[in-house]
Amino acid sequence: MLFRSLFLGVLTLSLNASPLCYTQGYGDLITHADDKSIVLKKGLTLPYTTPTQPITWEDKMNEADLAMQVSQSYDQGGVQTPPAYLFDPGRLRYQPFFQALYGNDKKAIEKNLVTISWPTLKGTIKLPVNRIGGVDQKLYAIGQEIAQLPKSDRIWAEGATTYCYRVIKDTHRLSMHSFGIAIDLAPTKTQYWKSESPSETAHIGYHNTMPMSIVRIFEKHGFIWGGRWYHYDTMHFEYRPELLAPACTTQNHL
Repeated sequence: MLFRSLFLGVLTLSLNASPLCYTQGYGDLITHADDKSIVLKKGLTLPYTTPTQPITWEDKMNEADLAMQVSQSYDQGGVQTPPAYLFDPGRLRYQPFFQALYGNDKKAIEKNLVTISWPTLKGTIKLPVNRIGGVDQKLYAIGQEIAQLPKSDRIWAEGATTYCYRVIKDTHRLSMHSFGIAIDLAPTKTQYWKSESPSETAHIGYHNTMPMSIVRIFEKHGFIWGGRWYHYDTMHFEYRPELLAPACTTQNHL
């Protein structure tokens, strides 16, 4: 079983690394992508791969490039089968890409933030969200759809938080919340992998209580879910349309 998990984790890391994921996912922001570079509509060019390829998992987390960012195929299936060892589609991120899209620093990012209304069981709250690429409109639409779910599901969309400029705990990497493209839900009732072990390479179990009805609404609008990661973060959703583009996704509905 351990060998199978290791194999699946490596396999999913090597099958998908297509530049098409970016043009399909960000058609309004990216004008060209190939195996050498990606060109943004604003004229900025980013390398698709970097000269020095990281080997260890920790190095991949810290030094991923654009090819590695889409190297694991996001699975929109169920959650009956726990993710394979080190299967984290979306956690390998090339930070300059997000800075180029959403703002290079805190000041620039905050110029792109707008406020949306997020429905709760008692009314609405205001959430700051990045407007670039229509992320704010997509998150607003998600909230409206969640508001139509039964109360037993809607309670998992309470306690929502979005923008917060900060690094990920125990790292020097910016959180996706820093760009105003991520949201956490039900923080007191959901699960996080570091409750089992602080080590990135530890063998851990899988735990989740987030309803799939909410997950699928987010995924329909271009957001991925941290509950599909081996290093599970079941409260967390982030806007990553490249991983949900046809060139980059697998559909294994269970």
